[in-house]
Order: sequence, then structure tokens, then C-alpha cells
Amino acid sequence: MTPVTIWQTFDSALSSLCEHLFPISFLTLTFLFLEKHYLYALGLVVPWCIYRWYKGSRRVTKKEDKYVYITGCDSGFGNLLARHLDKQGFNVIAACYTKEGEEELKKITSDRLATLHLDVADSNSVEKAAALIKTLVGPKGLWAVVNNAGIALPSGPTDWMTIYDYKKMLAVNLCGVIDVTLSVLPLIKKAKGRVVNVASVFGRVSAFGGPYCVSKFGVESFNDSLRLNMAPFGIKVACIEPGFFKTNVTDTVAMKNNLRQLWERLPQDVKEDYGPDYLQASIDMLEQRFNMLTDGNLMKVVYCMEHAISAVYPQTRYSAGWDAKFFWLPAAYLPTSIADRLFRGNAPPFKPKVLTDNLMTELVEVMLSHLALTCALLLASVAAIRRFIRESYRVGGFGQKHVFITGCDSGFGNLLARQLDGKGLHVLAACLSEEGAADLATATSSRLKTLLLDVTDSESIRRGVQFVSREVGERGLWGLVNNAGRSIPIGPTEWMKLEDFTKVLDVNLIGVIDVTLQFLPLLKKAQGRVVNVASVLGRLSLIGGGYCLSKWGVEAFSDSLRGMQQFGIKVSIIEPGFFKTAVTSVELIDTDLRRLWTRLPQEVKDSYGETYLEDYVKVQEFSMGILCSPDISKVTRCMEHALTAQFPRTRYSAGWDAKLFWIPLSYLPSFVSDFVVNMLLPSPKG
Repeated sequence: MTPVTIWQTFDSALSSLCEHLFPISFLTLTFLFLEKHYLYALGLVVPWCIYRWYKGSRRVTKKEDKYVYITGCDSGFGNLLARHLDKQGFNVIAACYTKEGEEELKKITSDRLATLHLDVADSNSVEKAAALIKTLVGPKGLWAVVNNAGIALPSGPTDWMTIYDYKKMLAVNLCGVIDVTLSVLPLIKKAKGRVVNVASVFGRVSAFGGPYCVSKFGVESFNDSLRLNMAPFGIKVACIEPGFFKTNVTDTVAMKNNLRQLWERLPQDVKEDYGPDYLQASIDMLEQRFNMLTDGNLMKVVYCMEHAISAVYPQTRYSAGWDAKFFWLPAAYLPTSIADRLFRGNAPPFKPKVLTDNLMTELVEVMLSHLALTCALLLASVAAIRRFIRESYRVGGFGQKHVFITGCDSGFGNLLARQLDGKGLHVLAACLSEEGAADLATATSSRLKTLLLDVTDSESIRRGVQFVSREVGERGLWGLVNNAGRSIPIGPTEWMKLEDFTKVLDVNLIGVIDVTLQFLPLLKKAQGRVVNVASVLGRLSLIGGGYCLSKWGVEAFSDSLRGMQQFGIKVSIIEPGFFKTAVTSVELIDTDLRRLWTRLPQEVKDSYGETYLEDYVKVQEFSMGILCSPDISKVTRCMEHALTAQFPRTRYSAGWDAKLFWIPLSYLPSFVSDFVVNMLLPSPKG
């Protein structure tokens, strides 16, 4: 037997053993816990539910003095919410995209409701709307803004998309939310009001390709950082996460037409990759699933929005719909391998194992003899051994494999390029500066080739693809490492402008997507690897600005890109903690924070206090000094494993802080993570 055959046989046996042991140990532990502790658990749960119900039942007073600004009121949730709040006595400012939408809404509402035209993707339109709202609300300020406007098309497999499809949707669903919020934040601050952001369950799980999930992950991140930044000023921020509901966003006719249009514009070789029957099969599956999942009762979502606006103590997150509560959100906490099996249509269906008489006997014996701990330890040991053996296998033929890395001037990219060159791979290192390219070429072998690349410039990327195509020939590209990135501007959300967010998003998110889409045909040829560098801040929003948003977007894009596994492409995400690189340079962050502070209006400076800037800078210096590890090889070893292992992981966490603190913290309830993060940040003077 060959080593590979022996491994496959052993791996199959271990998999079978794990599948049998897991239900035994899990059921036993559950049985023993419930047997001894269910009364204690029940005693805690019931009072908690009563307390939460009582707290959530209290409502704000003087609704007639409160103004609520809602975007996307032409139809769907926004239209229904505007009418609902109007009946309750709020002063509603309903923003519509069309004149017809405005006129129809005015006909069925009271004189209190005011309408205005708004295109959230146009900063001039957003500015005009904010100026009008300022005159309407006067000195009272704005009680609430509801960021509801959004689009869902185009949507489809990742390699059917272009970068313009991503830019179009991000401009509405993410940048539009940011722009609208920043435009009225001073008015909300006056009223100590609310920001309600409509995300989606697909801001928690990236279940399909295209830009929709990426945009909603970004909204979740923006929502979290805004909640942290504005809590000291009495502003409450809530996120609505609906499941599937029957609106224009989930219109099956539009969805099917969208798929046909995307299919028609595909190159013939991509169509052949999928086969002639794929389009019709996708349309049939889409219709079947939407008919099964979509809920016609939009009031479930509207009631969540209304509670976030009118409750004295609103929740931080609202999940609306049975599918959100019982399927999508629980699935967000599952290991990636399990979630992929649930979401990817090409994955084999899960077939539950039938317990034999012997296994049933074992189960009863284990339960009776209280050996649950032994079973659990045995299962953990077997799983650990299996994982170690799997991950130790490497692919061969390094001398025939090409790897393209972005951001090689310094930091992770530079070290990885030298590391892989030393292993014998053909490295194609993209640098932003000529100096960076020259220094790297001097320190490496003749195998390594450098090129200049700006990931924010599609034409520069296209030239890079041509260069790489000539180098790799018919073998294709084995590895793509999206490493290029920037961090600043970072700081409190209120200090930002939309362009501060887009500066970071253009590099860290749009750049990653554009590079990946353009290199996908070469990766398909080699059945290669994509390694995307995200961050622990792609799991947890600690700071304002575009950095966290961009990294949440990279997580979503990577998850949806794993749909390419049907073509043999493996996708891995690197989630480093804090390391000493240019991205975490205290000098750069300090200088940029002072730039942001200098341009703030005096009233905003006064609300933070004279010493806030210095306190914030000191906190950054202290945090970076403690958290930042100088050993960046911890990250590049993860990247190398993702490129060279026969069985790479889907996610790699690098650094003790990532493994033991940030990632576990990201799984805790929002009020816990908020408390911990607030302990790390200074408070405004109030």
C-alpha cells in the first residue's frame, strides 16, 4: 500500500470513529447535566426572561415631539414602518428614491409625515436631505434614523461577478448607511437618540456568492463600532437582522432575470465549467427555496424596528423570522466545515447514521456508568491526532508552483515572499513602490520576480494578471495571497467622513475582491489556493473607521468564495492578532488621530473634552505596546501552511491574543464584549 492509501484508510477509520463517539459523548454529557442541574438552570432562566420582558416593555414618552428619519420608504419594510410610526404619533421623515413613492406614501398617512427624495449612494443627495432635516427638527434634534434602504442584485456565484457589481452594491448597502448616519449624527447627539441599522442574517453568515453578504457584514461591523463610540453620549444603536421576507429584495422574478443576465455575459469557458444545465438548475432551486423560506408577514421586522425606536431599553440586536432565530443565526456559531456543508448546494447531503444494537448498548452502558468524561477526552484525543496527521501532509512539486502575493514592500508580505522563495516556490511579489521591489529582489533568489501593483487600480491589476499569465503559462497560478492593506484613518466614528471609510475600504476590501476576481481563471487552471488576510477585527469591531468594516467584508467574501471548491480551489482566511507592522505603527496612528481632531468642529471637541485626544493616543500606545508581537513569522507560517498543506484549514488565528482573547470574546453576547472593549478606551468628559 502507498503512504497516501494508508493515510486515506486511517483517515476514514478515524472519521467513522469520531462520528460514532461524538453522539455518544455529547448525549451522555447532556443527559448527566440535565439530570443534576436542570432545576438550577430553570431557576435562572425564568427570572431572566421575566426581567427582560419587563425591561423591554417600557416605552418612551412624548412621541409627538420626536422625529424619525427612515430611508428606503418606497416599499417594503421602510414603507410599512413609516405608516406604522405615523399612526403611533411620531413625526416621520420618510426618504424615498422615486417621486411616485413619495406621492403614494403621502396619500395614506397623516399631515405629520414629511417625505423627501434621497439617493443614499449620492453624497450630495444625502447632504441636502440632512440640511432639510435640520430645519424640520430644530433645536430638539433627531430622535432616530433608520438605515433601511438597500438592494440585493446582482447576486450569484462569485466568479460570475465583476468588481463593478461589488462597488454598486457596497455604495448603497454599506457606504450609503455610513454616509446617512454621519450626516445626521450631530442631530441625534442633541436628542440622545437612536440609530437603527437594517442588516440581515447574511451579515452573520455568508451563505452565497456575490456582494450582498459582503455589504451586510460591513453594516454589522459599522453598527458595532458606532454603538461603542456613541454610548457615552446616550445614543443607542440597534441592528435588525431579518431572515427571508417577501419584499422587492427577495422578488423571485427579479432574481431569476438577474441570474439569466449574469449567465449571458459570462465567457464561454466559464459557462462550460458549470455545464449547460447549471443555470436552469439554479433557477429551479432558487424558486423552491424562496417559496419555502420567505415569510409574508413583514410586521415581524417592523415591530423589531419600532421597538428599537420607542423602547426605553432597546436591544442591541433583533432577529426577525423563524429562519433567522432557529437556523441562520445558530449556524453562524458553527465550525466553518459544518456551515459549509449546510450552505453549499454542491456539498453531499448529510445522512444521519443509524445506531446499531451494539452502539445503543454502549450508549446505555456509558450513561449508567457515568463515563461521559472519558468518552469526551477520548474523542478530543482522537480528533487532535487526526488533525495533526492531516495537517502534516504537504503538496509536492514546489518547483512547478507559482504564488502571487500582494503588499510585499514590508511586513507579512515581504517575509512570506522570502520564506516561500527559500522553500523553492516561484514567488511573484507585488509591491507598491520601486524601492520595496528592489530591496526584495536583492534579498532573494532569481526565481522570485517582482512587479509594481496598486490594488485600488483595476488597470494596474489587469497588467499584473498579464505579467503573471506569461510567467505561469498553462500550469496556472497555484496560490494567491491577498495581503496588501492599510489601517488609518482609525478613531471614533464621529470624527470620520465618508472618504475616510472609503480610503480603507478601497484597499482592504475592494482591492481584495478585484484582485481575486481577475486572477480566478488562472487559479482554476491550477486548482490552486486563495489566502485572504483578514484580522481578529474581522470578528470584533474595536475601533471606528473603515478598518474593521473592511475586514468583516473580507471574512464574508472569503466565506462565499469557498463556493469555488467545486473547481478544486481552496480558500483560507488568516486572522492575525496584533503584530508589529506598518499597519500598527503608533507614529502613523498618532499623526492621523491628530489630523482628525484638528478638523473637528469646536462643539464636537467640547463634547469629548480637552484631554480626550491625549488620553486616546496614550491608550493606543499602551495597547500596542502590550499586545503587538514582534514575531510576525507566526502569521507567515499560517500563510505558508495554507499554501502548501494538502489539507489546509479554512481559518488560521495567529498570535496568543487572537486565540485566547479576541476570538473567544467575539462569540460572547454584545453587552459582554462592549463592556470589555469599553474598559480599554477612554471616556468622553461627560
